[in-house]
Amino acid sequence: MSFRRWLISVIVILIASFSASAKIYTTPILADANELLQTSPEKSLEISDRYIKQRRLTEKKGASRVHANDETDHTVRTPLNTINALQIKAQAYSLLRDSEQALNTIKLAEKLAVENGLTYTILETRLLHAKFYWENLKNSATALKMLDNIDAEIEQTQSLKRTKQVTFLQYWSLMQRAVIESKLNNDNQAEKLFIKAKQLLISIDDSSEKIIYQLTLGRHYLRHSHYDLALDRLLSGYWLAVENEDNAQIASANYMLANLFEQRKVFDKALEHATQAGEFYERYQRSRPLAKTLTLIASIYEQQNRYNLALVHYFNALDQESELKHVVRSAQLRLNIARVYLQLYNYPKSEQYLQQARLLAQQTGNDVISAEAQILEGKLELAEGRIDKSITTLQAGLIASSRIGKINLQLMGESILSQAFEKQNDYYNALLSQRRYEQLFASQQEKQRKSNVEVFKQQQRMLERSLRLEEMERQQFENEKSIYKQQKISLFLISVIVLLITFLVRRHTVAKQLQSRLSHLRSELYTHPRSGLRNLRMLNARLPNSLQQSSANFEQWHLGEIINEPLSDRLRFGLFEATFLKHIYLQQGYQQGLEIERQFGEYLKEQVCKPARLYHFSDAMFLYIEPNSRLNGEPKQLADSIQQLMSNFLKEHQLDAAVCIGMAEYPFLPRAYTAINDQELIDILLMATNAARLNSKQEPGSQWVHLSAIDAAPAASFACDNIRKACIQGIDNGLVKVQSSSSIEFNWNPDHDFDKNVI
Repeated sequence: MSFRRWLISVIVILIASFSASAKIYTTPILADANELLQTSPEKSLEISDRYIKQRRLTEKKGASRVHANDETDHTVRTPLNTINALQIKAQAYSLLRDSEQALNTIKLAEKLAVENGLTYTILETRLLHAKFYWENLKNSATALKMLDNIDAEIEQTQSLKRTKQVTFLQYWSLMQRAVIESKLNNDNQAEKLFIKAKQLLISIDDSSEKIIYQLTLGRHYLRHSHYDLALDRLLSGYWLAVENEDNAQIASANYMLANLFEQRKVFDKALEHATQAGEFYERYQRSRPLAKTLTLIASIYEQQNRYNLALVHYFNALDQESELKHVVRSAQLRLNIARVYLQLYNYPKSEQYLQQARLLAQQTGNDVISAEAQILEGKLELAEGRIDKSITTLQAGLIASSRIGKINLQLMGESILSQAFEKQNDYYNALLSQRRYEQLFASQQEKQRKSNVEVFKQQQRMLERSLRLEEMERQQFENEKSIYKQQKISLFLISVIVLLITFLVRRHTVAKQLQSRLSHLRSELYTHPRSGLRNLRMLNARLPNSLQQSSANFEQWHLGEIINEPLSDRLRFGLFEATFLKHIYLQQGYQQGLEIERQFGEYLKEQVCKPARLYHFSDAMFLYIEPNSRLNGEPKQLADSIQQLMSNFLKEHQLDAAVCIGMAEYPFLPRAYTAINDQELIDILLMATNAARLNSKQEPGSQWVHLSAIDAAPAASFACDNIRKACIQGIDNGLVKVQSSSSIEFNWNPDHDFDKNVI
């Protein structure tokens, strides 16, 4: 075998050994044999025996080699699998009541485990050894001593303390102790051990062990007549077995439930469960439990006075026990048959089976059967009219029953003996027998009362637990109801929040779209459609605020609220006319004109930088505004800048670069900052631009005109509704200074006459 395969085998064994689950057989043959233990121990014995005989034991090659379970070679068996096979074989012998072979086989398994140093397997095998001592030999002292030694070894073995499987060993030890104490009538001690075992069972968490625990505890309660507790445990074990489809345990639970219902005189349920158990044992040919089940069914029929059916089942059970060579049980069955025949008034048959039972009891030395046979014989003799003989036999039977402490036999014997004395007219002795019967019955009732008191206390504890459980269930229901309500509220709130968030997101999206659309519309509203520059609407919206702010600053300076004069708030305006735009559409067409005007607008946007501003005033007119921080700034500089700006673009497109420029500053009146508003200022610029346009007709090229009020110009001179007329009068009176690029004297009167006619 290669090292890799050996390593995998060791890992598999370690995983199997240290897991907290039921025992796992890595060899399929042994797994099958273990499964057949409860249904067919004969077949299980055959398989395990064949496994041992057909394979040779591997030689010991090291401490770790004995754990290997990889048997790809079907001619060999490892020490661990050999021990497992011997354990299965011993259990099969025990189930078949071959105590000698069971003990010898388990001793051989223990010896092999010790030789190979398998600590856990040694203790597991010794637990089985103690179990066989008790189940087969009823040797409680030896079994308990063995369990004490095993518990001591578990405590001393350090390697086991690091594993979880030590819990299995402790659990099995406690369960065996509890079963022994229960059989020895140590009721309280047994229950304490069962409670300790249950605590370990919780950590084991194995379904098959839970079934066994429930059924074992139910059998304990049934043995001590705690019928309510027994019913609870047995039904729990039954339904667990049904859930796990464990047919063997279902049959065992059915048999014990049938016993319970038979003792409680619920014969229909007892017969139902006993029949189901009998069908299982008959199907799997389990002779021993089948015989016990048939005997139970016969007893139920007998108590129902269905004597013919009772005889049929007693005879079937007798056949099974005779094949198994169980002398004691055969004797008891013959005694039962004799009793049924006595009920049927078939005295010869009753006497025949009664004598057979007495002979078998004498052979085995069974005092219980002998005493019961004597009492039944006395009853038969009384029925046949042999009263003296009946009294002698009954008295002998009562002495034997008293010696072995069988109260039920004493009660039956005293009742029959009283009847016999009464038929003999010996009323005194009949009365004495009746009084002894009543005393025994009272004693039995007292024991039953004490048992009932204990059962009542246990029922009280169960009721209290049940009430607490009901209260907890009620609280759980209320909590679940409250949680459900909270969930509904939470779901509603979440739905509202989701809807609200969806609504807000939608509103935000719509608002963003509307804002974008508004910005686009505002851009279109305040933008000239052809040049893309700011239009007249933008000028009308912003210019008043700008001039108002400048006026406020000047007012604060005059009032002394501002120390330094706000020169940066002075503005210089230049209104110029691009004459080429008047003819471009006529000369080059609509599409070409649009393209040139668009390019012209983009060009101006690039050239005019903040804080200067440029507005497309009308079709061919543009308004240029810039701060005028230098008071001595010459108008010619601004005019040259505008002319240069136009020339750079128009020369590139070979267009007429002539431009007419009208200029003015704000504030127009140095001593009255607020006397001229935005509309009046634009009107002054229009006058200046018109003058420059008229000059360009007389002199070719670009022309500019600059209007400015003198420092001493009074505000009253301009306080009229027609700013154009006021400016012309100011020019005539020398209050408004005119600067121009032309040397021609400009006549303002025609313009004044025109304005006057308009007014």
